[in-house]
Amino acid sequence: MLLNTDIQNLIEVGKTNPAEIRNKIDLLQYFKSKDIINRLHRQEWKQKTVNLSDNELTSLFKGLVLIEKEHKWSGGSVAGAIWVYKIINERNLDKDFTIADFGLRNCDNYWIPFGNSYYGKRTIHDYFAYNKEKNRIGKLKAERYEKVLRRVAGRKEKRIIAIANLRKLSSEVRGRNRDFLLKKYLSTTTIEKLQIIANDDIYPPEYYPIEWISISVQEINELPLELVKKLYDKLSTKTKGEYKRFAIKLQKNDDGI
Repeated sequence: MLLNTDIQNLIEVGKTNPAEIRNKIDLLQYFKSKDIINRLHRQEWKQKTVNLSDNELTSLFKGLVLIEKEHKWSGGSVAGAIWVYKIINERNLDKDFTIADFGLRNCDNYWIPFGNSYYGKRTIHDYFAYNKEKNRIGKLKAERYEKVLRRVAGRKEKRIIAIANLRKLSSEVRGRNRDFLLKKYLSTTTIEKLQIIANDDIYPPEYYPIEWISISVQEINELPLELVKKLYDKLSTKTKGEYKRFAIKLQKNDDGI
C-alpha cells in the first residue's frame, strides 16, 4: 500500500540535487525497507497522483528515480517511476524531454523512464539516436523481406508438389538414386552439384545426396548470388535437419532482391 507519507517523502527527495542525495540521511533511512513501493500496480500510482500539482508530480518521479538507484530497489519494467512518467506524459509536462533525461542519467534501471529496455548511453540524446538507428534497420529488414516474398511468389505451392514427387519414391529407389548420383558426379565441382539441385523442377533438394550440401560457410560465401537465391527459394519452406541449417546459411547471403 502506498501511503501519503511515502509520496510526500518521495517528493522531498525529488527536490534534492542528485549529487547531494546522501545528505538526506533521514529520508534514505525511511525508504530503506520500503522497496515494495517500486512494484505497485500502475492503477495505484494513478489514483494517488490525481491531486498532485505538476511540480509535485515531477518531483515524485525524480524521487523514485533517486531512491531506486540509492537502495538498488528491484522493479525492472514495472518500476514506479515508469508509471509516474506515463502520467507526466498524459499531462504533457515533458515536451523537451528534460524529465526523461533526468531519469536516464540518474538511474541504472534500463526500463526507466519509458518502460522499454534501453542499454545504451544514458542520455535522452543517445536514446533517440539509438531508436532512430533501430527504426532504420527495422525498415531495411522489412523491405528486404517483402522483396524476397515478391521474388518467390508461389514457392510454397511449388515445394508441396516437389515433396509429393519425392514421396512417391520408395526408400529403396531413393537409396539407389543416391548411390548413383554420388558415383556419377564424383568429380563434379560443388557449384555444379548445387546448380543441379537448383535447376531441378521435379524434385526438391532432399532428393539429392546430403553430402552435396555439407559445405563450409566459406564455400557458401563464394557461391554466385543467383545460385544462392535459387537454392534458398527451394529450401525456405518447411525444411528440416541439415537442409534447414543449409537454408539458414544461405539466407545470410541472400540480398533480398
